[in-house]
Amino acid sequence: MDANTLDIRFRAASKIALAIFIIGFSISTFLFFRGLWEASAFQREFCTTKNCISNFLNFVEFSISSMEGTISLTITSFTLLGIYFAVLNYISTAKTNAISNHLLNLNTFKDFINDEIARKGRINKESIDTFRWYNLIFPDSKKGLLTTGDQYKDLLNKIDSCIAKSNEECLQSGTPSFEYKPHQRRMRDSLQEIGVRIELMPRNDFKEAEKEILELINTTNKEFCGGDSLKKLTEPAYF
Repeated sequence: MDANTLDIRFRAASKIALAIFIIGFSISTFLFFRGLWEASAFQREFCTTKNCISNFLNFVEFSISSMEGTISLTITSFTLLGIYFAVLNYISTAKTNAISNHLLNLNTFKDFINDEIARKGRINKESIDTFRWYNLIFPDSKKGLLTTGDQYKDLLNKIDSCIAKSNEECLQSGTPSFEYKPHQRRMRDSLQEIGVRIELMPRNDFKEAEKEILELINTTNKEFCGGDSLKKLTEPAYF
């Protein structure tokens, strides 16, 4: 809720509270003069004795009670309005801060990825969808929560399973020159789900590109996901 909407609502609520006071005051005034009229107070001589004052208070008792109720209700209304709009303002400010922090963290993440890619020679910056990757890691970032998402953990496990499967095939074949095309397809598909694109290419070229990508993923997880909160991807045995 923006500041303009808050201001409009506050003005409307204030008018309602003021209307309550005016209506209550009008009723109290009516009761005041009605009490005096019924007691024929306007036909009596003015006096300030204790008895006169006591009689006067009896005449306007309902009026005084009404005014006290009106003042109490008005004060309560403004107090509740103050609390209500303070809470709304807090929520609005919290949302604004959350969005600001989200954009700041996203830009920090993007700069980190770009710096890491610049240190490597096999990864093309255009092949990394940083927005998808970041939003998978922090799905509630726009709400101000930087908790690693369960979907991202599942996708990491999927990548890790691909590595483990290829490790097993490599060990069973007894040579690093195991059937490499199925491995490339598995890795390409699993990496693409987190926003990292890798193309099919000759064995050695793919091996070098995959090595840099896995290093990038492990480094990013360590820096942005709370140290050791995510396990490191399995070390490939087929390199």
